[in-house]
Amino acid sequence: MVYDDILAEIASRTDTTKNHVRTLFEDAGVESVKNDNIRYREAGLEGIIKLSPAAMQTLNAGYVKCSGDLSNLTLTTANTAQQAYITACNNAYMQISSGAFDYNTAIRNAVKAAAEDGTEVLYPSGHRDKLDVAVRRSVLTGVGQTCRQLSLINARDMGCDIMEITAHSNARPSHAEWQGQLVSLSGRKGYLSLKDIGYGTGDGFGGWNCRHDWYPFFEGISSRNYSDERLREMNAKNIEYDGKKYTEYEISQMQRKFERDIRSLKREAAAYDTARNNAPDDKVKQQFSDDFTAVSVKLKNKERQLSDFLEKTGQLPDNARAQVLGFGRSQAQKAVWAEKKSPLSLTKFLNDAISERSTLKIRRKNKWLK
Repeated sequence: MVYDDILAEIASRTDTTKNHVRTLFEDAGVESVKNDNIRYREAGLEGIIKLSPAAMQTLNAGYVKCSGDLSNLTLTTANTAQQAYITACNNAYMQISSGAFDYNTAIRNAVKAAAEDGTEVLYPSGHRDKLDVAVRRSVLTGVGQTCRQLSLINARDMGCDIMEITAHSNARPSHAEWQGQLVSLSGRKGYLSLKDIGYGTGDGFGGWNCRHDWYPFFEGISSRNYSDERLREMNAKNIEYDGKKYTEYEISQMQRKFERDIRSLKREAAAYDTARNNAPDDKVKQQFSDDFTAVSVKLKNKERQLSDFLEKTGQLPDNARAQVLGFGRSQAQKAVWAEKKSPLSLTKFLNDAISERSTLKIRRKNKWLK
């Protein structure tokens, strides 16, 4: 029954998702050709007016593959969610029958376990990811790979052998080695080759979560967008945080950690909110309300930490990475209100006030001594 419920939920969203993905691929394909045409016209060429049959086939194949990947991900999630439910129930039964926990505590433990494990994707390799992370990676990687393949096909049709790779400041170290460089599609000496940049591999150019692109480059006509000095600056440890210097990549990984923690807390809060709305009695409902309040305090503290981190490092927020399905505006407002009423929040407020008062006394004393 659980499995059927999950499949029904997936089916209700599938058509809308596929339409969104198709639109993403079509729009990205158009933008890719527009950007390439800028370089072609700079070289005195007419540019791409209409996609060739091979390019159209590539665009459609990319969409079909990505759509298939999403279907596999959601079906895998149905299996892992079903297993998470069964495991939670089994554990609750064992906890009660063994006398280790009372009935209410076992239920709360089961809800927490399901919140942590219920939306995971299990890959054949054994690697696990949350569904939102897996879907994001699949779509971004699929669209990116298709657009790079389109550029490659168009370059060969236009007789262009050299491509310039884009560069960005928070590139992973292995990608920073070749970003901003020139690549020869035929493997000419004096340029990087497709093998050098790992084209076609999961961790190379155009692989998992890769945000690099490339554009046609004509010797004697085009000029490089990134100087060697600028590329060195992108990889420098020039951002200070808590007294240490970091590269933008290192800072971005810290930000991702904050965002993962926030998503995890939101999932837990959404589970407790749902659980208390379906509690079998008032006692269990109150316990779930207490759990919701506790996790709301953690959530708001983590959000403040992220805000402080962004302010100190000058990074921009990425709200999409902190979103969780099931935790919407209603749950967010409940979390804010729960934190305000929390004894933990009041204690923190008093401690902060005492600390601030002590700091003022020290400052006044130092000023008097001077």
